[in-house]
Amino acid sequence: MSTQHSRQPDMIRPGIVPGILGVSAVFIGMVVMGSEWFLTVLFAVSILAAIMCVFAVQAHNPKTAVFIVLFGIVAVVFNPIVRISDNFSGQPWLLGQAAAAAIFFLGGFMIKTPAPKG
Repeated sequence: MSTQHSRQPDMIRPGIVPGILGVSAVFIGMVVMGSEWFLTVLFAVSILAAIMCVFAVQAHNPKTAVFIVLFGIVAVVFNPIVRISDNFSGQPWLLGQAAAAAIFFLGGFMIKTPAPKG
């Protein structure tokens, strides 16, 4: 008879869901750009970038420390209150949105935090 014991993981990836939601929000933003829904997308992307920035700070990992800066930049550029995004348009803005989606995707899967004990 074998004994099974559930071993708790040492590390978890808390940013997978916000990362995938961030990618989705950025791609939706590409579609609704110029409409009244774009403001909602800016809110969503900015909030999700701030959440991912917190997860990157909690990771305490030098390899993923670059995501703190990258998600901070995404949160500032997509900020709906101070609309920096109004200064960008056309192809550079679409490339910036694709870069933001890539940052969300990579950050969601690369940022690992210590699992809570309990």
